[in-house]
Amino acid sequence: MAGVVAVVVCTLMLGIAFGLFLCQRELERAWRRVRDRVAPHPDGPTGPAIEDVARSLRRLRPQVLAPAPGTTMARRRGTTMAYDDLLGEAARALAVPNALSGMPEGTDRDAERLRLEHLLREAGLALD
Repeated sequence: MAGVVAVVVCTLMLGIAFGLFLCQRELERAWRRVRDRVAPHPDGPTGPAIEDVARSLRRLRPQVLAPAPGTTMARRRGTTMAYDDLLGEAARALAVPNALSGMPEGTDRDAERLRLEHLLREAGLALD
């Protein structure tokens, strides 16, 4: 019985080590996100200027709301993800509360996107 337990434990450890090796980039990205949320950069906000973010939001918004006919699902999802990332950057720059980044895809995320757009407009960002 002890031999079977040892084989199972060794297999699990090998699987975890292999999984960590394969997901190295994703783990680094997640670690950076957590680190930046817990302890923001001491020099203040970094990243592109709010004008550049607003320009990109205005460019992507029509593509998210009404994609061109024949647009692949991968392109639609990528555009929506890029738009959500830009909304997050604008929210950080304008100190608007943002819960969009941690939400899974679906109607709750869509509703949060609309709420965040509304809050950004109230903060003075023109999205249209």
